Amino acid sequence: MGIENLVEIFRGENLNYNPFKKTAGKVGRFVTDNIEYAKAAADKFPAIIKSAKIPKATFLKSMELFDRSGQPTTNRTSSSNLGLLDKADKSKLKINILKTLGVNIKNLTPLAMQGLNFLASLPAATVSMVLQSTPANADEVNMTLEDFAKLNEGSTNVDKALPSEARDM
Repeated sequence: MGIENLVEIFRGENLNYNPFKKTAGKVGRFVTDNIEYAKAAADKFPAIIKSAKIPKATFLKSMELFDRSGQPTTNRTSSSNLGLLDKADKSKLKINILKTLGVNIKNLTPLAMQGLNFLASLPAATVSMVLQSTPANADEVNMTLEDFAKLNEGSTNVDKALPSEARDM
């Protein structure tokens, strides 16, 4: 089987995290050869895009199955053909990571994107604050480590009990 006889097919799916929502039996078998049509089907966050390369004859057979299924063919254009895969060919569909990332980024709302931008900027701000030098006082310029140790003597209260007064509760 030559490469020219293979067709890349796509399927866009919205992920359902609601255990009470049931899906129809034919969901998950619709495919297309147009990536934009698959992205339009995966229009809510989170979503996945699956893809596979199948023989052209198998895709033509899936288009015939779609026509016989009674689904409206008004969506079929010259640039997107819809097909209905049988269960054996459905297992060939694998998640396309790059296209899935792209469609999920597109589906994020502007507010969520603002939040992600804010979260992404936090580590950079923290690193720049840690690496930024602070000016030394005139007295600290020529001090050695021993001088800092002497300065710190007697100022720690880590092991000492804090003074407290007895009070009525």
